[in-house]
Amino acid sequence: MTRYLLNHFSTTGLVMLVVGGSTLVALVATVALRKAYPSLHERAGRFEETVVVLRRDLFSFVYAVVLALSIADLSGNVSAASSTVAGEANALAKLASSAGVFPAQTSDAINDSLREYVHAVVDDEWPSMRTGQSSPRAAAALEALNAVYQGLTPQTAVEQTYYSASVDDLGQVTLARRERLLESQVSLSPLLRILLVVGGIVFVVLGFPAAVRSMSARLLLVGIAAAFLSFAYLLTMVLDYPFAGQTAVSTAPFKQGALARYWAFDGPPRQLGPQMVARLSPADLAGVWNSDNGFGVMVFRVEGSEVRGVYRNDEGTIVGRIGGDGVLRGWWCQEPGRTTPGNAGEVEWRLLHTTGGQRRVLDGRWKFGAGEGFRGGWDLTWITETEPADLAPLFDDPSAFCPHP
Repeated sequence: MTRYLLNHFSTTGLVMLVVGGSTLVALVATVALRKAYPSLHERAGRFEETVVVLRRDLFSFVYAVVLALSIADLSGNVSAASSTVAGEANALAKLASSAGVFPAQTSDAINDSLREYVHAVVDDEWPSMRTGQSSPRAAAALEALNAVYQGLTPQTAVEQTYYSASVDDLGQVTLARRERLLESQVSLSPLLRILLVVGGIVFVVLGFPAAVRSMSARLLLVGIAAAFLSFAYLLTMVLDYPFAGQTAVSTAPFKQGALARYWAFDGPPRQLGPQMVARLSPADLAGVWNSDNGFGVMVFRVEGSEVRGVYRNDEGTIVGRIGGDGVLRGWWCQEPGRTTPGNAGEVEWRLLHTTGGQRRVLDGRWKFGAGEGFRGGWDLTWITETEPADLAPLFDDPSAFCPHP
């Protein structure tokens, strides 16, 4: 029942249903009691003497239970779930960052498997965890990722070092996914829930302000007590299922940093109005740029009217020109093969207007080959003029640059 409410009602709807409904019931009961026993306040003295001690004890007990459950659930459920998700995403990010150490074909296989896994987790397993279930697609993707590393044979000392670390990271991914699924299935004891509900009802009954003559004051006191207790109970519902409802643990860690490349290239390029775009000049372009959503660091050099760029992913290169409209248009290629359909294509960058003090930003769009529509996501932010030592030598190999066919 709790999962159903969390998954089918918004947070606002839950507040209105649980808190508003409970408060309304308490107020209606107060009015009904007043009509049924109009002289109840005359016997309030004896009523107060009978329940005052019990009411105080129940208040302390219910308050302590609600507070303890709120803190325990918040730190033990939501915090633990968030930590598990972050750990899994961090291990995946390490795998993505290390993939470039291996030969291009192996690197592509690793990235393809990682892309499938993070998409399976976010698109398929997250909705399944709302009801405490796992995703067969995510399980298959993780098995395929393991198979890639099981078939990998490191050839150099560097590859061996990264391979050993990657195997450890892959093990962390497997353990974190298991913990995440368990955390989506564990829930608060039904007996404890019954205790919270019954205890709350008893507290409101024993706390009934019978000695208060004013009906409006009586309704106010009963409403405050009912609203507080029902809101506290709603808090236990929300915190009990960290992967259900609108307040569920976010999938953001699977889309950030080194994992962002598996998401940035899925959609079309963003729409840019004329007021958002500035003319790009060679002086604006030359230097080192970075893209968290793409292939990392990019170095541009301008030689006459031609622009050349290099990036680390599969020894990628760019050849292009800045057109009369101030847009850089070119052709990217990378190993293995540097040919279409999978390792070459068109690319465009536009300089965006930025306010004073902000770094220069390029809006990037690209495609496989020249036939399909552009994809978005290859945005770049200017860093410095000092070229990284490992990228500068790539400019010395003319055969690595592929002019537009």
